[in-house]
Amino acid sequence: RTSAQSLHQCMRGDSMESSKRSVALSAAAACALAGSFCSLAPTPSFVVSPPPVGALPQAASSHISGQSASPATAGLSGHASSGTSTAPIATMLAVALVVGLAHRRSERHSSRVPMRVRGRAGTWFRMGAKGAKPLHERLIAKDIIEGTKAGWLKKYRKASDMEETVKKTLYGNLQMRFTTNHFTDEIPWPEDRSGGGGMEGPREMPDKPWYRRKFMNPARFKKLDIKEWEMPENYSRSVSLEKLVGVGMQYGHSRQCWATKMMKYVYAEDGDSFIFDLVQTSAQLNRACYYAQEAAIRGAKFLFVGCKMQAQELINEYADKVNMPRVSEKWTGGLITNSGQIAIARELWQRLRTQKDQGAWDSMGGERRELQECMLRRLDRKYAGIEGMEDFPDIIIMVDQKSESVACHEAGKMGIPIICLCDTNADPDKVDITVPGNCGQKRSIELFLQQITEAIKTGQDIRASRPRSDDPAEQKSWDPWMFSSDRIPGLHRSGKFQPWMRDMYGTYENVKRANPYGKIRPCAPFVSPVPWVNNDGQNQIWGVSTNAKVAAKEEGKRLAEEAARAGGGGGGGEDEEAKE
Repeated sequence: RTSAQSLHQCMRGDSMESSKRSVALSAAAACALAGSFCSLAPTPSFVVSPPPVGALPQAASSHISGQSASPATAGLSGHASSGTSTAPIATMLAVALVVGLAHRRSERHSSRVPMRVRGRAGTWFRMGAKGAKPLHERLIAKDIIEGTKAGWLKKYRKASDMEETVKKTLYGNLQMRFTTNHFTDEIPWPEDRSGGGGMEGPREMPDKPWYRRKFMNPARFKKLDIKEWEMPENYSRSVSLEKLVGVGMQYGHSRQCWATKMMKYVYAEDGDSFIFDLVQTSAQLNRACYYAQEAAIRGAKFLFVGCKMQAQELINEYADKVNMPRVSEKWTGGLITNSGQIAIARELWQRLRTQKDQGAWDSMGGERRELQECMLRRLDRKYAGIEGMEDFPDIIIMVDQKSESVACHEAGKMGIPIICLCDTNADPDKVDITVPGNCGQKRSIELFLQQITEAIKTGQDIRASRPRSDDPAEQKSWDPWMFSSDRIPGLHRSGKFQPWMRDMYGTYENVKRANPYGKIRPCAPFVSPVPWVNNDGQNQIWGVSTNAKVAAKEEGKRLAEEAARAGGGGGGGEDEEAKE
């Protein structure tokens, strides 16, 4: 059994190991077989008990007693004493040797043995391994779908080419035949297909949040206007340095948790923590308060966001004072960018509240009623603060940009300005008005929200005191931020310093100062509803059309040909004018 297992392992192994072990195992197998044969062959011995006197003939009696026996009896005794013959052992040894050599020869010339790469077994994906295919020819680096599709297109050029395959697949009494090749006919595309990346035909999608924000209801308060907006000199400062020091606004995070972009707001280091420059903090907070007051006078809608444990109660308190929506629990993903699903969840929340108020759950079982109450509590935490928010907020008041990174990202995609209290670990580039200060202390957060809320309340009172007829009529305009790819962080390329920038701006700092939001193109006047493509195929938003370009080029050629035919009669000035 041991020799059989060794031979079986030799046959299962790879070619290199098999060739090394075949001869050795053949000899071992021969010895094992011979030994097993010798152990199984018994050595004959004859023990005869003496019979009664007179029961045997004289010859047998004399043999037992030790006298000379007959030739037949003597031959039997001699064979028993000589043991086993060596002929079966030699036969088994020769057979095992022949089997081993034949196995080695078959393994050497076999095509079924896979070629292993150099090194340990199992390293199939080494780039420069011995015997490995080039990477572009390996299955792991090929596009299986595209390769299969290319093979089908090469094999089945017409519908009649696949007729036999279909007949083999469809069995039974079905009789079929393709009468036309319409399965593989080319689609007759129109010759005049307008390109240029413009939309062909109406693409109204009012259920998409980005569509409403981009085309139907552009932002009234734009992110791009804040960088150039300045607070007037005669505006009374709402906060002083004494108030900021009293609430500990100057203390930042430790040195183990900080961002390099916030270093411009840092005054000094105190041990392992940073100290904010309160002069800049006071200036930025006054600027934020004035911007919030002017926005409230124009009727802006604010959204208060603060999910930190130190800010939850304060967010609820000060948001209710100005009757604005708030998010004090965990920010619900897609609250701004996926408002369609949020509307469905809010409808479910309203339906569950109505069922509970009407007593529809009284007849339910205990387990089912507990599930309904648990769902209602979860939806209360998510949507209780935004019950009156029907559209996008105009401005977001935020506490700690680091903690509310998801809300900051969604607001950036929709072009919503952000006023935020930022600590030393925040990213001020993602915030429009940065108020550097301590975000880990309840008193500093309360001072920030108190000043912002007072400014909003003042603006609301001014708006309520004057008649609506005195309000200037606001004309809608496109938001260039929504038409720029730089609003998406994955496509942001403002860090590429081009050679022409050196000639125009000099240094990269001047480039960033002149283009704080990247490359933003200007927009045409606002048109509503959006006529995507007018009669001559011109896009109304950008004023660019392939058809218009082609028509202008053909008109230029026609004028040039007419000028050439006029030729000698006309002057060079007329020719140049015709070309223009």
